[in-house]
Amino acid sequence: MSEQWLMRDGEVIAEHHVLSHPEQLTRLRQYCPEAADHAVIAGDSCLDRLRDARELRESYRQALGVTGEQTLVLISSTWGQLSSYGSGPDLPERIARHLPLDEFAIVLALHPNIGQGHYPWQLTMWLRKCERAGVIILPEEDLWQSAAVAADVTIGDHGSVTYYSACLGTPVLLAAAPHDAVDPDSPVAALLRTAPTLTGENLADQLRTATQPAALIAATELATSVPGQSAALLTDLGYRTLRLPPPAEPAGFTAFPLPRVQRPEPGAQWVQVQGDEVTRFAAASPDAHLVVHVDGPDPRLLRRADIVLGDRFPDPARWIAITLAEFPGCEWAACPAGPGWLAGSRDGLVVSFTATGLPQAVPSLFCTRARLGLDFPEQLPFTAGGRKYEAELTVHYG
Repeated sequence: MSEQWLMRDGEVIAEHHVLSHPEQLTRLRQYCPEAADHAVIAGDSCLDRLRDARELRESYRQALGVTGEQTLVLISSTWGQLSSYGSGPDLPERIARHLPLDEFAIVLALHPNIGQGHYPWQLTMWLRKCERAGVIILPEEDLWQSAAVAADVTIGDHGSVTYYSACLGTPVLLAAAPHDAVDPDSPVAALLRTAPTLTGENLADQLRTATQPAALIAATELATSVPGQSAALLTDLGYRTLRLPPPAEPAGFTAFPLPRVQRPEPGAQWVQVQGDEVTRFAAASPDAHLVVHVDGPDPRLLRRADIVLGDRFPDPARWIAITLAEFPGCEWAACPAGPGWLAGSRDGLVVSFTATGLPQAVPSLFCTRARLGLDFPEQLPFTAGGRKYEAELTVHYG
């Protein structure tokens, strides 16, 4: 910060400079001693709201489509070429394609200046591949707060979302750490020095084991010296400045809105089945078969699919028969039918089923069992992302 932004014609412009911690006052005295005389320590209202919202964490998680013990990963980027998105625009997609779909959920929060700098339509086009990989792209700027409260780990840069995540106690991994872009004496600079760096190897393990170093905890303690008091202090300052009597009702904040967004289901998935455990990925994976939904954007993948999934069609049996005929490499076709699903194989096996969850994964169990010559029991338990499910089968003929 330079005094040219704080003074004009030798006079301090603002009547008050609101700071959140005395360490900021120390730096302000260094940069502009005259402005320091106008400083008021009134806390951090954004951080206070975030901490107040922690009781709603489960509400925010489920509104984002997070189920059970899934790990919610928040990818955050400020704007500019040195940011995590500016230096690696394919980062969110790469992360999504390397993580098991049922163990991890991914939310992307981008600084609004990114859209303004490149035009919103262009940014939407760039992010299409992210959505196809299952990434939730927050459509509104204000939704990052509820996502930060809900997150289990944050991947970020020198932006404020990364620092606020750390202040909430969330483990942080840095995708970009441009030390020259921040004041070296600031808490954010301390974060860049102490937070671990995201690497390209063993990504899932990095996210599973991410913790917050003690040095980073110390940096977050510099966010505010009056935690939980900003509403009262700012209200008092505002009314005193206006020379008005303060309101009788205590000052407070509104809750963050629920992020009413739907997690996109990747149109193409690579599925591994080991015993009763199903692991789904949004990118090619060893020892996996390919499952593609007819609504997927790439017809080339449909022609390579081992399993084709459909929508709720008026005549599911006809759709299955014709789909198997049209795609000679397809072993199974399945779609919703009645209260459950209907699946058919190239060998003439037809199975109707219901599932306690994740019905789109059940045809993968059928495919694997058929390849191994195993039977189809009436109850078929399976696990995905650490959660247990069960499918009830009815074999019509074989």
